Amino acid sequence: MRDQIVSDFLNTLARPAIPAPAGATVAALALAQAAALLSRAAGGDAEADHLTRHALRLAEIDAHAVTHDVPDRAQPAADVVATAGEVVRVAERLLSTVDAPALVDVSAAAEMAGSSARTASVAAEARNGFAAGADAVAERAARVTAAVRSGVHTGV
Repeated sequence: MRDQIVSDFLNTLARPAIPAPAGATVAALALAQAAALLSRAAGGDAEADHLTRHALRLAEIDAHAVTHDVPDRAQPAADVVATAGEVVRVAERLLSTVDAPALVDVSAAAEMAGSSARTASVAAEARNGFAAGADAVAERAARVTAAVRSGVHTGV
């Protein structure tokens, strides 16, 4: 997956007859993009870079769990939820440190992380597991976006 061309991945994902990554895998990929966006907004951020690599690895682990008979298929999805919380925490930190034009990327990353958390939570439940904290992650992401919108409207 790491080296797969995006269009090839999307074509595989769109074919229901082929065992393909499920929602939590896609959520982890979106989370990797969100973390990369945070690194970009910050002009480079070691924690965001680490989260980018970690989320990509979670996508690979989840895809494996979906397509193979593993003992706890819900755990990778639960890990995506936890990592989404870390991505939102970085977004919260960056609110006060990045330049105003980069705040839009911080907001986008937070929103992607919130959505990823909720998507992965549903995937964990569908696999007879549980992923705590998805709603709290999404609420924190919404607060990041509200802060960015407030700054945009006040010219900050």
